Amino acid sequence: MSRYFFFALFLLTALLSGCATQIDVALNATPDPDYQFDRQATVLVTSAGGSDENALNARYYLRDMVNALKDRGFLEVYTDASLPRNHAPIKMTVSLDVGSRQVTYRYTATDYGQVPTSTSTVCKNIKKKEDRLICTSKPNTTYGPVGTSERTGYTTLSTFTATARDEVSKRAVYLLRASSYNDDCQAAKVEAFLVEQGLQNLDFHDRVQRNYTVTMPEGYSCK
Repeated sequence: MSRYFFFALFLLTALLSGCATQIDVALNATPDPDYQFDRQATVLVTSAGGSDENALNARYYLRDMVNALKDRGFLEVYTDASLPRNHAPIKMTVSLDVGSRQVTYRYTATDYGQVPTSTSTVCKNIKKKEDRLICTSKPNTTYGPVGTSERTGYTTLSTFTATARDEVSKRAVYLLRASSYNDDCQAAKVEAFLVEQGLQNLDFHDRVQRNYTVTMPEGYSCK
């Protein structure tokens, strides 16, 4: 059984187990409405070009994509390692890209300090040649907001992208992208989670655009 199956089973357990960790997901998938996806033709699943790190990350999930495509009715799906020597012409190539990177963002934050709330006045009677009151005043303060300022924040963006290209025309016929921002979790765990979410939402008929939150089980740690 593939990691895809075991991760789906894990998520089912998560939904039945209470909550501890929440992961936000943005998922977009767009098929070419004019392209005829041939379930009988040979399909190659490989890692996308680009950074070596992303390419190596993607290779851990090639078989999961093969199984997901077979679940959608594609019959002849291979990785570059399992492609038969005398295979039929490849009709479509699906390239996977999996990775994480640190990104910055600007935000407005509240600044805190001592805020005047009232004034205290103390008067003293000075007895010399004539009675005279000397009064002094001082402000009373409390800790609170004193204004706002622009700041820079840092977070990690993890993404899973699958791009299908027709081998004859070389044009993209399907694009899926799942992404999540996270400050606390290991990148590898978030990447595996995004691959699972993306494969669950493979749809070659309609566009998919979703933003949602998945609640993980009580006691789950993404460290």
